[in-house]
Amino acid sequence: MARTCCNCHTHLGDAFISLPEQAWTVEELVAPPDGYKHRMLRDADRSEVIRGIRRALHAMRESGVTHFVDFREDGITGVELLKAAMDGMDNLTAVIMARPREERYNEAEIDMLLDHADGIGVSSAADWSYGQLQKVATHTRRRGKQFGLHASESVRENIDMVLGLQPSFLVHLCRATDDDLQAVADAGVPVAVCPRANAFFGLRPPVERMRELGIPLLLGTDNAMIVSPNIRDEMAYVREHFDVSLEDVQAMTAVNPRKYLNVGGNIHQRAGGSP
Repeated sequence: MARTCCNCHTHLGDAFISLPEQAWTVEELVAPPDGYKHRMLRDADRSEVIRGIRRALHAMRESGVTHFVDFREDGITGVELLKAAMDGMDNLTAVIMARPREERYNEAEIDMLLDHADGIGVSSAADWSYGQLQKVATHTRRRGKQFGLHASESVRENIDMVLGLQPSFLVHLCRATDDDLQAVADAGVPVAVCPRANAFFGLRPPVERMRELGIPLLLGTDNAMIVSPNIRDEMAYVREHFDVSLEDVQAMTAVNPRKYLNVGGNIHQRAGGSP
């Protein structure tokens, strides 16, 4: 099997943004629809966004990344932006997690997004009407594609409701309780952690506890405006700040993405999952 190195959670669309030096909360910076990031994206020129994405793509490729899982913003326009930036990028594969333009279910829009992307990736269940999000998740599974979402990043969320969506994977879980983590472990749902980006907000994912419970772990870099998408730097940070082995960290970027996200194979459907 060809060597795989996957950056399992990125937001490359904000790579063009230079952040003012100040303290930021998650809500102020990245919460839709009016966080600083989203305001900047609304006002940005298409070519500016593409140039930022391409810089991030080069940084990932130079760090050994072969695949990356990118949460897109702005509906089909966001998908098209990433595909335009990827033009000519050999030996680098995007797993595109599209996002509806608005936090509501639109059957035609979801079908169109899934025609052009590998799945749907939303901000969090808290940003949606739960019934609307259930429809999105069901539609995505019916098409045999990935459904991922952020969960309990800066505020604890109801894990039963999150798992009720039958996600392919979750992101963060910094504010999850031990009972929450046990529920995720019991459900067998993988979790992508992004420790450097979390640290920017004073947060820390419970990597050691998730590892103890047997939760499949994936490693990502999150927002490119916060930290470089250099996966080697992320791996080194995990080794320095968490009590995990080198083999564990390597599995988070290679074995686990192949096993749980089908990276390097049929990325349209979670391994062992059902449409």
